[in-house]
Amino acid sequence: MVRTRASSFAVIAAVVLGLGVVACKKKDEKAGAPADKTAEQKGGNAVTKPALMVGGDDLSLLPSDSDVVLGLNFEQLSKSALWKQYSPKLMEKAAAGLADFKAMCGFDPIEKFKSVSMGLKGVDGGGKTPEGAVVVHGLEKAQTMGCLEKGKAKLAEKGSEVTIDGDMFTIKSKGGETTAFTFINNDTMFGVMGPTASKDTLIAAAKGTAGLKSSQTFTEMYSKIDTKQSLWFLVNGNASFMQKASLPGAKPKAIFGSLNVSDGLTLDVRMRMASPDEAKAFVDMSKGQTSSPQVKQMLDKLEVTQDAADAKISVAMSQKKLENLLAMVGGMMGGMMGGGGMGGP
Repeated sequence: MVRTRASSFAVIAAVVLGLGVVACKKKDEKAGAPADKTAEQKGGNAVTKPALMVGGDDLSLLPSDSDVVLGLNFEQLSKSALWKQYSPKLMEKAAAGLADFKAMCGFDPIEKFKSVSMGLKGVDGGGKTPEGAVVVHGLEKAQTMGCLEKGKAKLAEKGSEVTIDGDMFTIKSKGGETTAFTFINNDTMFGVMGPTASKDTLIAAAKGTAGLKSSQTFTEMYSKIDTKQSLWFLVNGNASFMQKASLPGAKPKAIFGSLNVSDGLTLDVRMRMASPDEAKAFVDMSKGQTSSPQVKQMLDKLEVTQDAADAKISVAMSQKKLENLLAMVGGMMGGMMGGGGMGGP
């Protein structure tokens, strides 16, 4: 079951860990190709083939009205020292589901998974179901579709309905939430999620004619992001959750950048302000924090500089300092929960 009410990272996990089975336990390309109305014969039944874009990339498939866009480079992340140290703990909750998946399908989806990109809106909670699109690289088409065929009955026992139509499939959860997926090549899967997700909306989105590459503003900001890092992201400042957020001295039009995980952490973020004057005001206000002895003790690097209307924030932290920070946060949380603070006696 793929639950679209989850956070963006939960959605990623749901897609990666078995397309719902586990959860139950930079050149511009042409915008798209004409709709393919043909049908192929399979077992005597006509199967409509999706009208897929030709030769496009992830940005052409992600919705242009996304509030949050992000990409996870799992292939790079999984090779890092920090991932090797912390992943066993992170993956504990998925272990049982992964074991079931491997037993049923004969392969480990984690070993296949390379990267994911997604664009979402409606992620501010309040009972709303997020909607958007996701592109997953690495899972092989033949293996995945074969696994779904094998797993339909088991998913049905869990309350999820799987419908397979040629290269497309939909998963309707027990709660009535639907996701729809197709393969645009042998190891790239594309899906839509949310209240309107269906075979028809999947076919329309897969044409790639209303994607993020059609937005000049987005592509300009995207060009300043190092997308080869472990995680890259862009948040629209007009998103409702951003309007509710409190950022002292700043009302950014967008926040975008990347996070890299190796034997330490580096973070490079830009805050796009309404004007260079606003960016300068934020940088000037930040100087007191960047020169703080406490901050210098916790971080190897914290720089806030200006680039036109962008305030640039660069952070670096060694593995040792990260471990110290995690220990400090863990100690604070433990004290709050059991030492007379929040939740204490």
